[in-house]
Amino acid sequence: EEPKDPDTCNVFKLYSLVADADQVEDLRSKYLAGNFGYGHAKAALLAVLIDKYAKERELFNYYMNNTHELEAKLKIGADKARKVAAEVLTKVRKNILLK
Repeated sequence: EEPKDPDTCNVFKLYSLVADADQVEDLRSKYLAGNFGYGHAKAALLAVLIDKYAKERELFNYYMNNTHELEAKLKIGADKARKVAAEVLTKVRKNILLK
């Protein structure tokens, strides 16, 4: 396969957003050297995404398997949001009554 321009490839652009500088330069050199297809680039992007977000995926899986804890966390967030919303609505109502 012929060399490719990494600056015109969306897969490379996405890769450069999540990979570290050394990984980006390594992928750039593979693009420019040739014999490196878009399938290889997509596999590299998937690998760096899986590696970068492994902790978040683990946390997601934990909460999906422990929904009672997830519900408790969601309730805490809902209570905080309700408090903030009540304060804002009180201010809005006061301003409406003043006019």
